[in-house]
Amino acid sequence: MSAPYSEYLQLAHRPDLQLLTLRWLRDATLPEVQVGCQAALELARQQGTTHWLVDVRRRVAVQAENSAWMIDTFLPAAATALEPSLLLVAYLISPTRLEAINLEPAAKNAAIIRSQDPAQPYRLRVFLNEADAIQWLQPC
Repeated sequence: MSAPYSEYLQLAHRPDLQLLTLRWLRDATLPEVQVGCQAALELARQQGTTHWLVDVRRRVAVQAENSAWMIDTFLPAAATALEPSLLLVAYLISPTRLEAINLEPAAKNAAIIRSQDPAQPYRLRVFLNEADAIQWLQPC
């Protein structure tokens, strides 16, 4: 039996790289994002993994509501649940998505700006290249 999110999210633990990968297969509604993220958190807790690669290259639409929920609600709660380790999140985006983000008014990108705030209980960086993202996630 497949996971309820398998139509829109591939979720995998990579023990060889000590990271969790979330590969979104298409644009997702907020309820789908919430289901997928909760499944990711459960897997991360089971595996003791606090380094996440979130691949949104196949998600074209920039949805402010999804971003705000992720940045302001889910990631802080996930960071708390995974303490005492620091949650590191590498967002892998396409150049097209980066262009769409840059064309949006600043108010729509407020969640992205908040995600970079050092006061957040997690660290998040955006990447266009998977190798760079994985290198950033690797333990020292």
